[in-house]
Amino acid sequence: MTRLRGAARQPSQTPATGPPALARAPSDHRGLKRISARSIALIAAALVVAYLAVVPVVTMLYASLRTTFLSSATSSWTLDHVLDTARDPRFGDLVATSARYSAASAALATTLGFCLAWLVARTDCPWKPLIWAASLFPLILPGILGTMAWTLLLSPDAGALNKLFRVIGLPTFDIYTVTGMVLVEATHLAPLAFLMGLATFTGLDSSMEEASRMSGAKPFKVFSSVTLPLVRPGIISAGFLMFVLAISTFEVPQLIGVPGGNHVFVTKIFSATKEFPPDYGTIGAIGLYVLIIATAGLLVSQYFVRKSRAQTITGKGFRPTTVPLGRWRLLGRSVAAVFFIVTAVLPMLMLLWSSVTDGYRSPSIDALSHLTFDNYRRIFETPSLLVSARNSVLAALISALIVTAVSTVVAFITVKTKTQGRGVLDFLAMVPIAVPSIIIGVGILFWYLVIPLPIHLYGTLTILVIAYVTVSMPYSMQYMVAGMNQIHQDMEDASSTSGGSWGKTIWKIYLPLLRPALLASALWAIMLTFREVSGIILLYTNDNQVLAVTVYNLWSNGNSYPLVAALGVLMTLLLVCLLLLMHRISRGQGLSIYPTDSKGPMRK
Repeated sequence: MTRLRGAARQPSQTPATGPPALARAPSDHRGLKRISARSIALIAAALVVAYLAVVPVVTMLYASLRTTFLSSATSSWTLDHVLDTARDPRFGDLVATSARYSAASAALATTLGFCLAWLVARTDCPWKPLIWAASLFPLILPGILGTMAWTLLLSPDAGALNKLFRVIGLPTFDIYTVTGMVLVEATHLAPLAFLMGLATFTGLDSSMEEASRMSGAKPFKVFSSVTLPLVRPGIISAGFLMFVLAISTFEVPQLIGVPGGNHVFVTKIFSATKEFPPDYGTIGAIGLYVLIIATAGLLVSQYFVRKSRAQTITGKGFRPTTVPLGRWRLLGRSVAAVFFIVTAVLPMLMLLWSSVTDGYRSPSIDALSHLTFDNYRRIFETPSLLVSARNSVLAALISALIVTAVSTVVAFITVKTKTQGRGVLDFLAMVPIAVPSIIIGVGILFWYLVIPLPIHLYGTLTILVIAYVTVSMPYSMQYMVAGMNQIHQDMEDASSTSGGSWGKTIWKIYLPLLRPALLASALWAIMLTFREVSGIILLYTNDNQVLAVTVYNLWSNGNSYPLVAALGVLMTLLLVCLLLLMHRISRGQGLSIYPTDSKGPMRK
């Protein structure tokens, strides 16, 4: 009887498995909270990223397909803008000049970059640090300053180098030609091609080259029959990427092409926005053609990236070997020196010289008596320059904070979770890398002209911050993805086991470990803010000018060259300090100061 009563009471008692079941309930509840938090983060990040990356492009396309863009009541769908632009007799010349300029720049930059990369990665070439320094400097010197320096060097009448050429009996060079545009743009793109070539050559197994040498093949035969076929897809991929970058840059076509009467897509878009009233349909149509060309170039580049990977042979026996240059070492040393002089020494010396003259003067003995530091003093005594500097610093800090925060959430979702849609989110974050900056600027301009907001953003610093965040998003993503990949999943699992919420795990575990990546991402975004011109050139007014735009405007006025040079020197020194700080932070953390993706080094 007692046994039966005990048995009868057992169901009413807490079973042996009861406490664990009760203990799991809070855990499941926390799991639901964690899943909910991740879902909310995914939705919020997706909306922000889609808004930044997709809305400008869609708005530009919409404008190109509407009869009247700003008047929706009387507007209708049409292909007239697209067709009329193509039928314009001047459009053929515009396409031909754009294609010739971009293709030649890409070919020259890729050839030079890959040759230098081969010297660094696969030979015993001396002075390799010099090549590295030459590849770093154009990434520090804003493109608009480098372009200005070359116009001062090779202006047909007053250029310093042309005056030297006349003295020593050499023919002069007119920089205001398509050839001049190509040479200057190639110096801007060659460092990026060099970095892509470096990645290609260092990732190439040398076992086939060694087998060819052991079979008695001469060095040139090994290079032409083994090395070159293996790296050819990488070369073609880099070439198409350089083509896309060249066709979308603003500085060289505007400062060198326009004075010489050589217009390309970008300068046509810029000049059309300055007309009154602006023809938004035609602007959108030209932007559509640029977008189609850029997308096609990037797709071809991606195809050859995949093909290059398929042909790269690696394994346990992989080890890079160096080719002894022998008697060609002197040539390698000369190439390194010339590359450094052309990309770094000449432009910077020209800026320094111009910054200390009392008016534009070519370097000479007589001009030494006119040297002065008044231009640097004038910078701090000119209210408009101080306002531009303040705007630049403020926009840089705000955009760096926003883009780093958004990239951190997106990188966490795409790397550390299995949430559905993370691949789409990662794709959206990388969309701006495939869209020329000038197109992003056009789309942002159009969108904020028509969106019914309670406040007017055009002409404010906010619209520039939006452009900066959009342009820098892919670069920031590379840093944050690299940082996330370094944090093992066990760290989050240990936090969850200890009862930590998802938010607490992010705050206590991830953010402290991600500090180097966060700082590197923010500093790179700040550097891009000071360098970027193409994406904001259509968005500025007198009330929201930043330093890059101010430099362009002062140069366009034609009477402030020394002041512009002094401002450029200070900007370059600031960017050098930022780069050194980035290098110090990245060193030993497994991070590169160059953000890279599967396509190689990023643009800008």
